[in-house]
Amino acid sequence: MDRRRFLGALVGLALARGQGPRVEEVVGGLEVPWALAFLPEGGILISERPGRIRLFRAGRLATYAELPVYARGESGLLGLALHPRFPQEPYLYAYRTVEEGGLRNQVVRLRHLGDRGVLEEVILDGIPARPHGLHSGGRIAFGPDGMLYVTTGEVYERELAQDLSSLGGKILRITPEGRPAPGNPFLGRQGARPEVYSYGHRNPQGLAWHPVTGELFISEHGPSGEQGFGHDEVNLIVPGGNYGWPRVVGRGNDPRYLDPLHLWPQGFPPGNLAFFRGGLYVAGLRGEALLRLELEGGRGNWRVSRVETALSGFGRLREARLGPDGALYVTTSNRDGRGRVRPGDDRVLRLV
Repeated sequence: MDRRRFLGALVGLALARGQGPRVEEVVGGLEVPWALAFLPEGGILISERPGRIRLFRAGRLATYAELPVYARGESGLLGLALHPRFPQEPYLYAYRTVEEGGLRNQVVRLRHLGDRGVLEEVILDGIPARPHGLHSGGRIAFGPDGMLYVTTGEVYERELAQDLSSLGGKILRITPEGRPAPGNPFLGRQGARPEVYSYGHRNPQGLAWHPVTGELFISEHGPSGEQGFGHDEVNLIVPGGNYGWPRVVGRGNDPRYLDPLHLWPQGFPPGNLAFFRGGLYVAGLRGEALLRLELEGGRGNWRVSRVETALSGFGRLREARLGPDGALYVTTSNRDGRGRVRPGDDRVLRLV
């Protein structure tokens, strides 16, 4: 069976089960795609964890940039984000793990030169990484305020998540130049990193802002397999909030810590999340599905009233990002060493 017929069979099965909108393949043959960025002149930039940024434009896939990375476990070349004033400010940002000079994660800035990008500078350095390559976080995105938000993991050193002097296990907020963003909750606090926006996170993997209220929602991996349960989460972020790890797993009902908005007790390690068609869509890795969370309530008082499967049958899903055409784009992650590789993997899918 060729790739198109294979895709058609899977999509037909999903639709027959009432599980999804129309799906089409944008591009396949990728190696562990991690993040997408859409160029306003047309084209999609795709990060591949081994260290490549690919440019897909006009039906052609080319190499846009290659960066040296430490690609082990969950580390390597991860998140991407375009400057909010792109192309007037012609910069692409990336999150990567590097080994030279000491193993760590960092945020770098590339200059966009049309069909290629050139590494220009490191804007944030010293984010914890470890040789096992696990829990590196890695999602970056510009918020409605024009600031760059960065998710970082605690690299299996749990207490880093509670340590305000460490960049690990946090949501960070910085300017496009890499400085601590004005208004950050710990600016001027002795012993605290001024880049920290929230803390007590284990391994946050996704960022999305509510299209009406502008509130920040994140997805986060719980301790699946460590203690016999999952407790993966979606959290609503409050500046300066402590989300409990490792003091609390899941809902602790402890006023010192903020409880998750939604919880998967059996485990659904999530990738990115995105608002689309009135719902919050969450890509699932081990869960191998795209879920739609229906939210009710309002600013600061949301609850999840319904959860439904929007897409399944494509294996592990990592990226979920709204495109400039109003469609939702999703990437598979079956070649990351934890999935079953399917014909044409890995791929970018488009949901309309």
